[in-house]
Amino acid sequence: MHKKPAKNGAAASKTRKPKPTSPSVEARKSASPSQTTELAQIAASIKSNVRNILLASPYFPRLYADVVISSAPNSNEAKILARNYQKIVDMTNREGTNMPVQSSVKVCTHIKVTGVRCGSPALRGEQFCYFHQRMVRGVPTPPNARLHPIALIENDEAIQASLMEVINALARNTIDLKRAELMLRALHIAVKNVRRVRFDQSKNEMVREVPTYPAPPQPAMPPVPEPAVELNPKPLPYPTLASIMLHSADPVPTERKPQARAGLPPEKKKIQLPKGS
Repeated sequence: MHKKPAKNGAAASKTRKPKPTSPSVEARKSASPSQTTELAQIAASIKSNVRNILLASPYFPRLYADVVISSAPNSNEAKILARNYQKIVDMTNREGTNMPVQSSVKVCTHIKVTGVRCGSPALRGEQFCYFHQRMVRGVPTPPNARLHPIALIENDEAIQASLMEVINALARNTIDLKRAELMLRALHIAVKNVRRVRFDQSKNEMVREVPTYPAPPQPAMPPVPEPAVELNPKPLPYPTLASIMLHSADPVPTERKPQARAGLPPEKKKIQLPKGS
């Protein structure tokens, strides 16, 4: 078999076709310095706006880091955020980050166990936020509520609040141990189910009014038998003359027996003294 002669480098370079350039590269090459400066200013303004949005609330950077790390964990940006994630969390939990924007708004004065002030907006006319007002002093509940506040375990925070109520009742000795054990078991089941429960799904499809159902029918009462009416009632007997005289006669007074015959001691005779003696 005859081998094909190898081509030298000069000949190979002549026969090699040039690679097509992309329109973006050609646009960059053909762009003037003024256009390049304008594009750089636009990119800087976009970056500045994004930075201002993220810094508007301390929770935006943490949300942004969570989204990037979960959606693209192998990207370079996700790796950078993963290295600095603890700093972002510390900035989020830093004291004063959840203070209201307006200085005239009163804040909750509760101090946590770590020594950090709550900082949430306080209720009107109170010095605590809703959560700490409910835990410390209590808040009014709707009258005739069907559910007890401890039984309303609709999310993680509600489970923690119910657990705090049970622990407080045990510490104050206002609940028996058997009842507390049953409640703690129920809360343990709620912790397992809370990841699969979503009460706020399909907000657009939720009903806005409670339907009016017809009243249930009343149970049929058994018929009450009516008294029988005699067609030919018997005439009442007329009283006789003897019965009238018997009932109208005065009763004969009974004679009083002597006390000796009645078995009683004889009465003592009273001796009357003459007057003037």
